[in-house]
Amino acid sequence: MFQMRQLSRVYRTDTVETTALDAIDLDVSEGEFVAIMGPSGCGKSTLLNLIGMLDSPSSGSYVFAGKEVAGLTEAKLADVRKASIGFIFQSFNLVDELTVRENVELALLYHSVPASERKRRTDAVMDRVGIAHRARHRPSQLSGGKLI
Repeated sequence: MFQMRQLSRVYRTDTVETTALDAIDLDVSEGEFVAIMGPSGCGKSTLLNLIGMLDSPSSGSYVFAGKEVAGLTEAKLADVRKASIGFIFQSFNLVDELTVRENVELALLYHSVPASERKRRTDAVMDRVGIAHRARHRPSQLSGGKLI
């Protein structure tokens, strides 16, 4: 699925240089489950942002689905993310003005899925995770455990 070789990420300001990741190698195969663990400040979020192509490495190689992505333009990275990556953010990033159903359906809108197919798939996934009865609620009306 992806390989990272000698991947580094350095953040620079006018006065400070912080190495968040230093020449890491990581392989993750399709279907493999990986836990990224470590103490605060060790680079977990930086690594996840690089894996998800939300940030770019300072150096090294990142091959995703057989293609080098380190150095791609933001538009190309957005295309890869749209087609191949899903995110569940710690802060959830739900749209407060939308219902739970509309939030679930939103990704399908970005992929131009027809309305009838969006409804079928949204209903199925909400039922599968046990939140179909909350479809008309707003995110603020759910407990944190219901957001996951």
